[in-house]
Amino acid sequence: MDVMSIIKFHVSIPEAVKAIAKFKENRIKAFEQLSEEMRLTFQESLNQLLNLEMSLFLGEADQADNKRNGHKVRDYTLKSVGTVRVNLPQDRKSRFESSIIKKSERIDPRIKEDIAVLHLAGISNRTLAMISQRVLGLQISKDTVNQSLSLIQDSAINWLERPLEKKYWALYIDGTNFKVQRRGSTDREPSLVVLGIDENDHRSVLAIEPGHKDNAECWSTVFDSLVRRGINPRNVKIGIMDGLPGLEKAFKESFPEAVTARCWVHSMRNALNKCPARLRDAFKTMLKKVMYADSLQDAKDQFKAIKSDMGPDGYRAVSCIEKDLDSLLEHYKFEKSYWRTLKTTNPIERINKELKRRTKSMETLGESTLTSVVAFTALKLEMGWKMYKVNDQRHEKLDRLWKTNVIEETVKELIQ
Repeated sequence: MDVMSIIKFHVSIPEAVKAIAKFKENRIKAFEQLSEEMRLTFQESLNQLLNLEMSLFLGEADQADNKRNGHKVRDYTLKSVGTVRVNLPQDRKSRFESSIIKKSERIDPRIKEDIAVLHLAGISNRTLAMISQRVLGLQISKDTVNQSLSLIQDSAINWLERPLEKKYWALYIDGTNFKVQRRGSTDREPSLVVLGIDENDHRSVLAIEPGHKDNAECWSTVFDSLVRRGINPRNVKIGIMDGLPGLEKAFKESFPEAVTARCWVHSMRNALNKCPARLRDAFKTMLKKVMYADSLQDAKDQFKAIKSDMGPDGYRAVSCIEKDLDSLLEHYKFEKSYWRTLKTTNPIERINKELKRRTKSMETLGESTLTSVVAFTALKLEMGWKMYKVNDQRHEKLDRLWKTNVIEETVKELIQ
């Protein structure tokens, strides 16, 4: 391993004895003093390094006509060190560009990465700006948070188009429309969203295609893209979707060995809209008994009871469920621990809400900005989903969240 060793520390025994005594008196104050001494040591070492870099530059053959021309003083914030005052050397010909501290740079790029990760983890711009001094040792503005995201923008966008190498056995499929501001007018932006569950039972964002119509033809294009990117159609066992005309057919053409399951939330909403107001509450209660039945036979028996109890007045509402009943009960073909997971497309609602939240306050939103917002939204949710399995119990989720190596692995995989 190539190890760079620049700074050496020498400890004076008498001074060390005094320092230990100060720690006994007040640990917080003693740590602050020690940190300050280390900060000044880093500051001196960094300035020596910059000075040497200029000397090496002026020693090159093509710089014979060039000389030093003083220096500029700048505050620069280093990760784990704090703010130091650096003397940036200048040359008379203005040819020198430091490889240590870039032109106009005032923050260690590693801090910007940390800011971006904290933002993706769910901390808002405003909150991050407020707590930055305490957490990062640097007071930052909301604009700095936004700028930090530019470091990972290309990676985020590329990640949305990444090769799909894992085995995905379940796909959630749904379209969404969210409002965006474009030069004073409000438009609705449709997006086609696909989430997957892999062989390790982790959810993952597989596709968010903005700017398309929510119809079967466009969905066919999305499914073809998933296959081209690496999804093996034979591994896909189930697709959970709404009742868009032609969607099931398009899905089966791309994933012929999978079953199609209708989303209970969409179906219940449609059925309740066709139910007389006086029967709506009772109908909803009975539908939930079907939805959460303990077995396939129990679900069918509960539905028979609905047909009997609702009578002629509820015919339209009952028929709305009956025509899709087989699709609504497809989750019973899988292990019981997955039943709740496979009943609805609710996980996609998380993306919908986050997209709407992020675009709500934007006065204008161009195509490139929209793409970035979509990518960052996907990354933020991905970081959370990769830390637990779809059928985890709450304590299992918490245990996994506390394992910092899982978080670090996630960050490296997604944005580095």
